[in-house]
Amino acid sequence: MRLTDLAGQVDFVLAFAVVHEMPGVSRFFVEASEVLKPSGQLLLVEPRGHVTTAHFDAELQAAVKSRTYWDGPISAEAMPPC
Repeated sequence: MRLTDLAGQVDFVLAFAVVHEMPGVSRFFVEASEVLKPSGQLLLVEPRGHVTTAHFDAELQAAVKSRTYWDGPISAEAMPPC
């Protein structure tokens, strides 16, 4: 099964402390938006201390720009460092 086989079928995508490690964050959000149902949800959680506020805000903007296929909510949380 390929990710494209799930187009519009996923209810929820969780990105927990991984987006800051991705070299192509925009591509991740585009692919997430392609598989999410129109009312699907994306939860983005990043660790404070690993991600600056500016970087976190840039990730959120990339997520918002990717919303071509779904219009569900984007939830975001900067979690405290361990």
